[in-house]
Amino acid sequence: MTSETASKKDNTIELFTKIFENKLGNADGLISNEQLQQMAGRVTRGSNEEDFEYLQIYGPTVRKFAWVMGGDGLSVFLEESNLDALRSIGYEDRSTRRILENSQHYRLGVFYKSTECVSATWEGVLSLIDTYYPKPISIKIRRHSDALKRMSFDDIEARARLSYLRGASYFDVHGFAVGGHATDPRFMSEERFLECEGTLEETRGFLYHRVGVSRLFDGSGFTKDSNGRLCVSEYLQLNIPVRDIPEFRYLDLSIDTTDLMPDA
Repeated sequence: MTSETASKKDNTIELFTKIFENKLGNADGLISNEQLQQMAGRVTRGSNEEDFEYLQIYGPTVRKFAWVMGGDGLSVFLEESNLDALRSIGYEDRSTRRILENSQHYRLGVFYKSTECVSATWEGVLSLIDTYYPKPISIKIRRHSDALKRMSFDDIEARARLSYLRGASYFDVHGFAVGGHATDPRFMSEERFLECEGTLEETRGFLYHRVGVSRLFDGSGFTKDSNGRLCVSEYLQLNIPVRDIPEFRYLDLSIDTTDLMPDA
């Protein structure tokens, strides 16, 4: 790496921050695509400083992995409103409303992209589970890998509603969690998943509640908005303390609740 290249990289986070905080946009190419591709970003929510100590709220005991975006996702945050940018990376208005009503707020973490980032395809997700979860969990999930790839989230959830969810949705049950934990037996924690049969429906619940594989995930390696449009590349990496990430920086994401869809 030449000194000029190194200097350019050293200034990238600072440059992105300046453009974002001053709402300059990037129509004039203030930050190059090459610089953006060096970066990664992660939207994190919380109500206090402790919530923002890891890439993903509550740390690896609750979520082993954090979902992050690449440079194309960060570019959206320079060009669009914070809410529209959240929608582009897969955040549904109903989730945003719940978070804000729970007195939490969003921050955008920006940092240099790690070589350990794994593309968020089905195989990428499964490979991380194989590596970092107990083998019995990996075996249960791998048993349904073909069905998970083939069937839609809505079809699997419809079956789950008729069985172990007892009429609720995965989203409803996730709302019972406090600090990443819930006493409701339908909330599929690691312990409950180890104890249960591990049906397709229970497996999808574990992926939803513990791995963060949302309703909009389709295994393409790209985020998808609520209209089904593929938007930006997404990745998974280990959920580590942000203090251990060189050059890491948080940027506040203000959201006006009046801009949320009224029926969300």
